Amino acid sequence: MRVDPQVGELQKKKLQDLRAGRDNAKVDQSLNALKKAASGDENLMPYIIEAVKEYATLGEICGILREVFGEYQQSVIL
Repeated sequence: MRVDPQVGELQKKKLQDLRAGRDNAKVDQSLNALKKAASGDENLMPYIIEAVKEYATLGEICGILREVFGEYQQSVIL
């Protein structure tokens, strides 16, 4: 299966438009609240939903969670 390169360009354009049209201060505020909650022991779902409602991207949300929790590294046992 080959994906048309124009599809990638269209998606980049949509992401640029989304970021230009959202309230970035509210996005930052929701992501900071998510980071604070993830650093504690709160339920993260309400914070994730709030970030999505403010048009935070999946990449931005996952980036915050990676900052707090790290990324799984499988150990290799030979």
